[in-house]
Amino acid sequence: MHAEVRRDEAGLITKKLNECRIHLKKDNVYSCLTAFRDCLEKLRSTKMLPADEKQLIKDINAFQYELSASRAFRHLYGPVTFRDDDIETGLDFMKQLIQIKEEEMMEAMENQKSEGTFGEGQEDLQHRVEEIMMVVEKGDFSTARTMSESDEEAAYTLIEMYNSAGIQYRKDKDFEKAVMTFKKALFVCPDDEGLYYNMARAFMEAGDLKSAKNTMEEGLKTNPEFKEGISLLALIDKNMQ
Repeated sequence: MHAEVRRDEAGLITKKLNECRIHLKKDNVYSCLTAFRDCLEKLRSTKMLPADEKQLIKDINAFQYELSASRAFRHLYGPVTFRDDDIETGLDFMKQLIQIKEEEMMEAMENQKSEGTFGEGQEDLQHRVEEIMMVVEKGDFSTARTMSESDEEAAYTLIEMYNSAGIQYRKDKDFEKAVMTFKKALFVCPDDEGLYYNMARAFMEAGDLKSAKNTMEEGLKTNPEFKEGISLLALIDKNMQ
């Protein structure tokens, strides 16, 4: 018995793909990835007319380019190249990215609990910090900034947690985790020149002078008179010569 061909299913996949674009425009990376995974799974399992399938694959290829070019996506995963017309590989890759993000979320929450950051009577603050942290870890940066603006105490506490963790990662020579942790802090507070400074140091110690230079230049845009940043940039330029 042959599977029924339903053209409305192709329309539903297109609608879901448009939801992915909306999430991406809002910098909601995790929500975007989970929605895109659902699109690919639906496309793989749906019987449709060849013309509809061809158009959907074309639309998916176009969205993959949008995703890989997204600043928010590149902040989380770095430069990524998707393969056109390969739905199976794309689906497996989406699942891997989602798994990585979920593992990072669990690790962040476990680290916070094990480090005993909050003392007795600070349960409310801890809860508020955890709420912002989960939004950051999901890659919902616009919401994280909105929440941070309305709760400066929780935002400051979370930034300090990320900054301290990033410094420790750098000292342990785990530069990739250091950079990613400083980036998370910058999602909460994008105008903190000290975070840019610390991230530039991590890049520099990792031997990536170009990224160190670009990072410190971005930091100095927020505060052109930041003396430590000026000195670090001069040192980076000297080492690049």
